[in-house]
Amino acid sequence: MSRKKLMYSILKELEQGNEPKQSDYELNGEQWGEIAVLIRDEGYAKNIMVQYANNTVYNVGFHSAKITMKGIEFLEENSALSKTYKGIKEIRDWLKL
Repeated sequence: MSRKKLMYSILKELEQGNEPKQSDYELNGEQWGEIAVLIRDEGYAKNIMVQYANNTVYNVGFHSAKITMKGIEFLEENSALSKTYKGIKEIRDWLKL
């Protein structure tokens, strides 16, 4: 699964005011945490909550997350993905492309 596509989808959903959820993407908790931390640490979105227990991600929250200007620039730089991205309802098929 492409990290760039995952990041694009999550940021696009945030831009549209939606809250991405782990279940939408069929990722395990560790994968979901990893992509959330990547987005947060790269500065593409703020207010992403990632909680750990024994060095393992046990909770990730995008409910207060907001896309940043850097995140908007990421979407613009990867605008080719927008031609095929149809939204969260079709995310599983899109990620397989």
